[in-house]
Amino acid sequence: MKMTKTVDMGHDPVSKVLWSLAIPSVITMFAHTVFHIVDTMFIAWLGTVPLAGMSLMLPVIFVEYALMSGCTIGATTLISRNLGMGRLHRGRYLANATLSLVFLLSLLPCALLVPSVKTLFFSYMGASPEALVHIDKYLFWQVWSFPVAAWTLVLDAVYRSQGNATVPMYALLIGNLANIFLDPLLMFTFGMAIGGASLATLIGRSLTLIYSVAKLRQYSQIKPKFNITRNTIPTWRSVITIGLPLSLSQISFSVGAALLNRMLAKYGEAAISGWTLGNRIEDIAFLFVFGFNTALVPFVAYNLGRGAYDRVKEGFIFTAKWSFILMSAVGIVLYLFPYVFLAVFKPEALTLAYSTASIRASTTAYPVIALTIVIGGLFQGAGHTHYNLFTQVIRNILVRYPLAVLLNSIFGINGIWWCQPVSSGFAFLVSLYFLKKLKPELFGTG
Repeated sequence: MKMTKTVDMGHDPVSKVLWSLAIPSVITMFAHTVFHIVDTMFIAWLGTVPLAGMSLMLPVIFVEYALMSGCTIGATTLISRNLGMGRLHRGRYLANATLSLVFLLSLLPCALLVPSVKTLFFSYMGASPEALVHIDKYLFWQVWSFPVAAWTLVLDAVYRSQGNATVPMYALLIGNLANIFLDPLLMFTFGMAIGGASLATLIGRSLTLIYSVAKLRQYSQIKPKFNITRNTIPTWRSVITIGLPLSLSQISFSVGAALLNRMLAKYGEAAISGWTLGNRIEDIAFLFVFGFNTALVPFVAYNLGRGAYDRVKEGFIFTAKWSFILMSAVGIVLYLFPYVFLAVFKPEALTLAYSTASIRASTTAYPVIALTIVIGGLFQGAGHTHYNLFTQVIRNILVRYPLAVLLNSIFGINGIWWCQPVSSGFAFLVSLYFLKKLKPELFGTG
């Protein structure tokens, strides 16, 4: 299917709209995933200890992105709904307020640049003295890349809320191609090691931002500006009302990941690294689902703003069907051949064994995870993000971690791997319960 710059989310055929938004989103997410995989691959080549250092940085990165992306997804919902209601001026004001909010949030990790704070935090996370050395090198440029990412995320929300997913796609492709080129150059040619990967990230994100800004005049009716007025804080509250539950949902995943990292640390750095590599493969596995989810959010918000409940229902069914089919197929392939996809990382034998076990356990729940994600996208588009929060807290904190402790005491490290699909099954059941409650509001039926 030919991708167009912008689709009419209120009148074009539902399948056309969702494919047109989903395909560029999948490509965008693939580029984003490649961005992380390239970093992980080259860092893995440096050895297990640098890889473990990067792994221990991931919760920080996840939390920061959770705060920023939660707000921008909230903005996407609000802007799309206001555009569906014909309120362009309100959409512009929402974009300005979101930009100032997300930029201020992006400065929070600067606290980790204080040596005492940094040492205390990462030591608590289970970092060895050797890993702390690599964390120190990786941290600096990562921290300063967050403000750049903040602007990019807001522009991404602005484009998507108007039915345009291709400009964000091209922007990220440019940034990630630069990152792929710069990673080996800075890490190995210039001898910066893990610090080179971090600097390459900053440069790549800067190029992404430059492209996004350059295309605003041509492809957007909304051009966000950093502007704080007396009405900005009330607007922040409306964005945060939707965005904060999403942020906390993602943070719950990071908290859960940090807790599992601490459990895995007693099995050595190979266990932490193995789990990280397994998660990288899973990032790729769910690209289509997350792409559909990204397409579904503005589509639902826009059509709810128009009162087009039949289109909301049709879009949800279409997205759920394709997500289930695709993830069933992907899960089977990954269960049978995980080592084929792990080979690119050149893992040590023990790390490979741990990664394979983790992937095989997770794949058993791929279809229900896919449906949970799609239902979550429906909640996001409707502005009921607190249901996303409840679902993920139950999965990541209330079920997964206690279950990991229990199963680990019985089955050892294999119990940690299997806590993931079991907790995902619980999350799916919870999401179905919330969907039943919201059915009249979302679909206009009882």
